[in-house]
Amino acid sequence: MPFAGFGNMKRHLDEELKKLKEKLFRMGLVVENAIGQSTAALFERDAEKAQRVIKSDQEINLQEIEIDELGHELIALYQPAAVDLRLITMVLKITNDLERMGDQAVNIAEASLIMNQNPPLKPYEYFPKMTEAVSAMVRESLKAFMENDSEMARKILESDDTIDDYNHKIMDEVQTLLGERPQHVRTGVSIIMISHNLERIADLATNIAEDVIYLNRGIDVRHHIRERREEE
Repeated sequence: MPFAGFGNMKRHLDEELKKLKEKLFRMGLVVENAIGQSTAALFERDAEKAQRVIKSDQEINLQEIEIDELGHELIALYQPAAVDLRLITMVLKITNDLERMGDQAVNIAEASLIMNQNPPLKPYEYFPKMTEAVSAMVRESLKAFMENDSEMARKILESDDTIDDYNHKIMDEVQTLLGERPQHVRTGVSIIMISHNLERIADLATNIAEDVIYLNRGIDVRHHIRERREEE
C-alpha cells in the first residue's frame, strides 16, 4: 500500500508540474507579444501599441506571482527531490527572467513614446534585424524548455554573439550620426538605450537556454561561456 500511495502522489505531482509548465508558457507568450508590440510601436510610431505594452506589465507581474505561489506550494505539499525539484526551481527562475523581459519591453515602449514625438533620426537599418533575432531567441528558448531540447538551447547560446554585434553596430552608427547632427542627441541616446534593452532581453533568453541544458544534462554551462567570451 505505501508503494501505491507513493505512485498516486507522483502521478498527482506530474500533473501539477505539467500545469506549472503550461502557466509558464502562457506567460512567455504574453512577454513575447509585449516585446513585439514595443518595437512595433517604435518602428510604426504607434502610441497606442506602446500604451498597451505598458498596461500589459501588470498582467505579466500577476502571472509571475501566480506561478511563484504554485511552485512553492508544490514544494511544500510534495517535497519533490532530484529532477522534479530541479524543474520547479528552474520554472521559478525562468519566470523571474520573463518578468524582467517584460520590464525591458516597457522600457522600449516608454522610450518610443518620447522618440516618436520628434522626426526619426534616419531609417532604421539594424534595429529590425536585432529585434527579429531577439524575438526568435525568446521564442526558441521557451520552445526548448517546453520540449526539453538541449540542442535547441545550445543554438540559442550561439545566437547571443549576433545580438552583441548588432548592439555594437547600432552604437557606432548613432555616434557617427550625432557627430553630423548633434542637435538630435536626445533621440540618439534613446536609440542606444533601446538597443541595450534588446540586448538585455537576449541575455535573459540565454539564461533560459542555460537552464534547459542544466535541467536536462545536469551541466552548468554559464561559466564556460563567460570564459570563452573573455578569451575572445
